[in-house]
Amino acid sequence: MDWALKRRIIAVFAVILVITVFVIIPYVLTHQEVASCTDKKQNQSEEGIDCGGPCALVCKNSAQDLRMLWTKIFPVRAGVYDIVAYIENPNFFAAATKLEYVAQLFDDAGNVIAEKKGESYALPSERFAIFVDNVNTGAKVAAKGSITVTPGFAWTKASSTKKLFSIGGKTLESPDKKPRLSAVLANETVDVYRNVDVLAIVYDKTQQPIAVSRTIIEKSAGGSTEPIFFTWPGPLNYTAESGKCETPIDAILAVDRSGSMRSDGANPPQPLTEALNAAGEFVEHLTKNDQAGYVSFATAASNPIDQSLTNQFSRIAQVIRNTTIHTDGTQYTNIGEALRRSIDEFATQRHNPDARPVIVFLTDGAPTYPKDPSGKNKKFPEEYGLAVATEAKQNNITIYTIGLGSDANGDYLSKLASAPENYYPAASGAELSDIYAQIGTAMCKKAPSVIEIIPRVNWMIPQ
Repeated sequence: MDWALKRRIIAVFAVILVITVFVIIPYVLTHQEVASCTDKKQNQSEEGIDCGGPCALVCKNSAQDLRMLWTKIFPVRAGVYDIVAYIENPNFFAAATKLEYVAQLFDDAGNVIAEKKGESYALPSERFAIFVDNVNTGAKVAAKGSITVTPGFAWTKASSTKKLFSIGGKTLESPDKKPRLSAVLANETVDVYRNVDVLAIVYDKTQQPIAVSRTIIEKSAGGSTEPIFFTWPGPLNYTAESGKCETPIDAILAVDRSGSMRSDGANPPQPLTEALNAAGEFVEHLTKNDQAGYVSFATAASNPIDQSLTNQFSRIAQVIRNTTIHTDGTQYTNIGEALRRSIDEFATQRHNPDARPVIVFLTDGAPTYPKDPSGKNKKFPEEYGLAVATEAKQNNITIYTIGLGSDANGDYLSKLASAPENYYPAASGAELSDIYAQIGTAMCKKAPSVIEIIPRVNWMIPQ
């Protein structure tokens, strides 16, 4: 081969190389179809089309369906309802970041009378609730409701549910009047979460949901604690377990024997006689594990008290019924000293340390004694009584108060009581037997069986 031919061959190869490097390779690179999780093909070890394997989406046949555990409607007011569905995601490593749903209310005939749509989410292996509030039916009455999750949503790979929050200090007050549930939410992480959705569900002794309420925490900083509160407009509708108390009771009855307790009649003195008979009946209905004591009061409380703590109930009842109004001068009302004598009795060895201490306090008026030693503070009797009541509460003594007649200061007696619902007004002595019976039930009545508080935030979406 002569040199001229060699040069031509080299030139041809050089041209081919240039075309390959600068034309063919760029063209192939720019037009080559790269396997991805959005190419609508099953490739790169995917388990299905664009799912499984290296893809974030979970194939539908690899994820279990959501489980609807229960659905219930809760009347809010006439024509307005809340609907709640309690749901379980059985998938440990799959989440649904967007769940669309339809909430519906039906009448007795099964007709849809209201409808509301919304969105939620399901984190891995969690039980959660979809809460749809204030669904309006107008003048129609709802018989049942449903929440239906729209099918076809996407499952996404995710780690198991993180523990973001803990709940402590759950306290339910006034379940029979205006219920109020308080608790403390603690952020167990170092992260800040916003718009934490917190739902409270109250169950009765048969594990049926009887009340639901919701609150939103706008911001929860890492390591912080937040008080949370839930309220309901009316009593919780549950069947109470009452009768025998699980915890024994040590009860001290305090009864006013001031001069006004014979204003309805002097022989026998009324309303004192009716009050004493009702208190005696109350004692006689206690159980053998309980104890009772008794203190009467006017200008001063009996010292020592009329009857120290004992389980000899017939003897206590007789002591109570033998109470008389003293005739040695004007008889004032010394509420503070009656409470003081009761507290002192609980401090003796007669008090059963395993028993719950209770004071049941009856008066027909406002405190008028003791007087301020300086003679300047006219509210001293009231303030003294409140101070002693506060001391009792700090020592975990439960106080029930009964205001007898129109002269009883209901506002003051509500403050003396351990909670506002522990105050019982009685228009006359004829109502006292029933009121003492109500207090006996209240002392032993069990609260709803379970209170579940569910804090949720979608941690799969950056905060």
